[in-house]
Parts: sequence; C-alpha cells; structure tokens
Amino acid sequence: MHDATDGNPLENQVPQGNQEPSADSVTRDDDDVIRLNWREKLVEAGLMGAMIVCGMLIAVIIIIASLFIMYSAFDELAPGFAEPGSISFVVLIVLCAAIGNACSFVCAPYLIRLIFRGYELKDERIDRALKRLIAVTGMDIKPEKIYAIKGRTANAAVSGLFRKAQYIFFTDKLLERMNEEEISAILAHELAHVKHKHMPRMLLAVLLWMCVVQVFIRLTALNAYFQTIDEYWQMWASGGLTAVNFYLLVLLVLFPLSRRHEYQADATAARWVGIDCYKQALYRLHQLNDRLKPPRKVLAKLGTHPTLQERLERVGDA
Repeated sequence: MHDATDGNPLENQVPQGNQEPSADSVTRDDDDVIRLNWREKLVEAGLMGAMIVCGMLIAVIIIIASLFIMYSAFDELAPGFAEPGSISFVVLIVLCAAIGNACSFVCAPYLIRLIFRGYELKDERIDRALKRLIAVTGMDIKPEKIYAIKGRTANAAVSGLFRKAQYIFFTDKLLERMNEEEISAILAHELAHVKHKHMPRMLLAVLLWMCVVQVFIRLTALNAYFQTIDEYWQMWASGGLTAVNFYLLVLLVLFPLSRRHEYQADATAARWVGIDCYKQALYRLHQLNDRLKPPRKVLAKLGTHPTLQERLERVGDA
C-alpha cells in the first residue's frame, strides 16, 4: 500500500482505537515507529530505484531489440513499408513498446524477489485473512503467491501483469509490527488492486500515451526534421525528446492514475473489511513509517499515493 485541522492535522480523524492514548501507550507507539536516518532512507530509496531502473532497462532493451528485428524484417520483405514518419512506422513503434512494457510488468515480481530477497510467506495470520477475504470477494488467490521481502519500512505491494501471475509482497517490518486485523485490511487493499485490474490498466495508459506521442511526432513532421540536421544533434534531440516524453508520462499520466487507483482500492478494501478496521490499518501503516505529517501540497500532487488525510476522508465518505 503504497494527511484538515489546525495544529495536528489528524487530531479529529484518528480512527477508533487510537484516540487520546495514555502516556504509556504514547511511549510504546513511539518505540514502534520505524524512524530511518538519512543513510537508511538512501538505502531504501536505492533499492526501490534499482527495481524501477531494472524494469525500465528490460523494457528499453526489448523495445529496441524488437524494433530492430521487425524493422529489418519489414525492410527485407516490403522495402519502404515502415519508413520513419509513416503510419506503419508509428504502428511498429507502438507494437514494440507494448511488447517491451508488457515484459517489464511480467518480470517485475521476480525483480522484487531478487532485489529485496523475497521468500514465500508462511504465516497463519495471512492464511486466516486470505480465507476470510476469499469468502467475501470470491477471488481465487493462492497462498504461494504471497511473499515476504526484506525492508526497513512497513509496506505491501502487488506486482505482475495478469491475475494468475501476480504476486503480493509484505515487508517483514509490517508483519512484525501490525496485528492480524490490520494485516488483513492491507491484504484486502492489495487484492482490490488485483480485482480492479490496475496493472493492465497502467500498461494500457502507457500504450495510449505512446500512440498520442507518435501521432504528434508524425503530424508535426519531427522525424523528417531530424533527418535534415547533423547526426550529433540528432542524437541530442532524440535523447532530449525521450527524456521529456518520460517525465510527462510520469507526471501527467502514471502518477495521477496511480493515486486514482489507490482511492479505488481503499474504497473496495474498506467495504470488504469494514471502514473502521481499514482506517485503523491505514493510520497504523503511516504511523509506523513516521508519515503522519502531511507533505507540502506540491509534493503531495507529485506522489504515487494520496496523503493519509485524503485517504481517510475518502474512506469515511464512501
């Protein structure tokens, strides 16, 4: 799974079970908070960054390889059919992008297991929670698809493209610090992502963006313009255009879509386990990671997840 009022922004929104804790419980909660120093945060970000970079690298390699193979085949079988700037060339690029990104999504669970030293989770709490959720949702989720991974923060995630090849991951810190009801609520959130097919939708958004960009390049004749400039500047122009395309894709498509998916998964999970139980788990997760304080508005709009305050309000209004 991947913050209202003056003073403490969550003062009036703390879920039941967290209201007005005693001094002893405050000390205990403070001890439970996973506080990371800057070195640990760098390590945690580095691992996640490595996973993202590996996924992108796989996609780029497959896209380039498939584009080279298909272009060579078309050039030999039908010379001039896939010339740069033509409609057939645009279709070829989108097709190669679909193959590369799909392979990246499919490989993601295995990258996570490799980078974060994942192992199949054997936990009776998960087994009981899974049985309850299967009865409620009607979904067929196998226990062997749930893995534990090493991590300094409390977190959970679902990865993979198709339902039968998707895996759910829990960090060992989350399993150590959260109770069975909270774990069940977070598992429900990840299952909601699977239920709503959020991974395929994310891939579809990437492909639609690629179509729009390629049509734009063709209509503006940028490919034809690139052919008229020096090869050195062609390389820099192509690299700059790729970088701009990537950042626009992330900021305008993927991040907003990810936040929308989180709201949808929150609402579905709360319906499955109960609003109070889900809000408690959501609050506890942010508390463990020392993220109760809302970020600045600009940063909140640039994140993959909504703030805790926004999520609690949406769940409460559902």
